[in-house]
Amino acid sequence: MVCHRGACRLAPENTFASAEKALELGGAYIELDVRESADGVLYVMHDQTVDRTTNGSGAIARMSSAEIDALDAGSWFDPRFAGERVPRLDAFLENLKGRAGAYVELKWCDPAKLARMIRDLGMAKDIFWFSFKPEMRAAMRAAAPDMRAMITLDIARTPSLARPLFGAAMVEMEVDEATPAVLASCRELDHETMIYYPGEDPAVFRQIAEAGVDYVNLDQPALYAAAEAELSA
Repeated sequence: MVCHRGACRLAPENTFASAEKALELGGAYIELDVRESADGVLYVMHDQTVDRTTNGSGAIARMSSAEIDALDAGSWFDPRFAGERVPRLDAFLENLKGRAGAYVELKWCDPAKLARMIRDLGMAKDIFWFSFKPEMRAAMRAAAPDMRAMITLDIARTPSLARPLFGAAMVEMEVDEATPAVLASCRELDHETMIYYPGEDPAVFRQIAEAGVDYVNLDQPALYAAAEAELSA
């Protein structure tokens, strides 16, 4: 299981609390988003601004690390999480090391700096990465040819283009894209496969479990684990 922004339905997304809950529920990888502060510090943050998930406001790229470190990233979700901070990426990854891998999505940051950090932590084999932005993908491929790249089927269009055009040997797709023909093509090409499903329909979880993909990227790890257990019973 790849836990999307941690256990984001049970704790504030992209926080230490969310990651810990995901690990409790059996998450093998934590999906996280990376952005960079005005003074060059890498943070775990999905949105371009801090408005939705903290008590602050403004674009993270225009804020100093001191300003970001002072934000409350938990109270918006539930008062129980008051005082939860926006994680610095190095501390967040170090907390996962030896416990889980990371699916790193580059929102906007210096890919060379990101690649150096991952190598310095000794986690190059513990992560895979992706970005929706072509310039981020190109720069990360150049900086980290030794790290696994993932591409979405929507961008690649066909599994056969994942490796030659995007340097990726992992393909993510939505449930309705994961047809037997697409999955067979991925296997023939020796691509790892991942389904993204942020919902909570038990029937869809069973469908995903039966598809036999390598990874499932989801918001509800406990519900998916229950569906898997039901199938294997």
